[in-house]
This record gives sequence, structure tokens and C-alpha cells, in this order.
Amino acid sequence: MNARSPLRALCVLALFAGGARADSTASAVASAAATETAPPAHSRDFPAPDLAHAQRVAIATLQDLGFALESADAERGLLIASLLDTHPLRLAVSITAKDESTINATITADYAGSPIADPNPATTFLDAYAAALNPLPEIDF
Repeated sequence: MNARSPLRALCVLALFAGGARADSTASAVASAAATETAPPAHSRDFPAPDLAHAQRVAIATLQDLGFALESADAERGLLIASLLDTHPLRLAVSITAKDESTINATITADYAGSPIADPNPATTFLDAYAAALNPLPEIDF
């Protein structure tokens, strides 16, 4: 039995008890099923006072890792990128402000349209993004 099945059953029961219509219950169950197949999100907070700069650094980091930007929505902070080579790996990166000095980067990955649970693509991006946001200081010899 799936770990989310009791939660789904509880949600459906709550909808019926609240007098919800059957068609909205069916859509709620379908939505819950769609959520189950969503790729796991990997998230990390970073100190960054300027959201626009943080989003530009995310785009540059994706490009440095060999990804081509498919779409960018600066208002929502969402970037979609896929690998340039023959691998159908796609990353969805969300860069949002958490507060005035902290941003959050959340990444989901899919391979040929199927969600992947492997954290390596997200971890690789997050590590490279951290290095790009906070580069080591240059030392003059």
C-alpha cells in the first residue's frame, strides 16, 4: 500500500463530509494522483540580497552546466532548462525571495518527461549555484 493512500482517503472523506460534489471529489483525487508522480523537489537557501541578480546567476549556472534555457519567468522566478546533448534531462529551477537577504532555490528534474528521484542533477546545480553566488575572493600575488 502506498504511504500516501491513507492521506488521500482522509482527504476524500473530508470532502464528502463537507458536502462537496462528487465531480470535485474526483478532481481532487486526480490532483492527488498527479502530485504523487511529481518529481521530488530539492531546495536550498542562499544569502543573496538581490533577487534579479540571483536569477541571472541561476541562468548562467545552468548554461555553464550545459543546459539550454527553454523558458524563463522572472516574475515567478521559474526557469526551465534542458541538456544540450542527447540526454533528455530537464530541470525546473525556482529562484524566489525568502526575505530581504535570503533567496530559495528549488529544483525538480525529469528525464524524457518522467520524474527522477536521483538527487545528483539537483545537487550538482545547487553546488555550482552556491559557488557562483559566492565566488572565492581573488588573491593578488
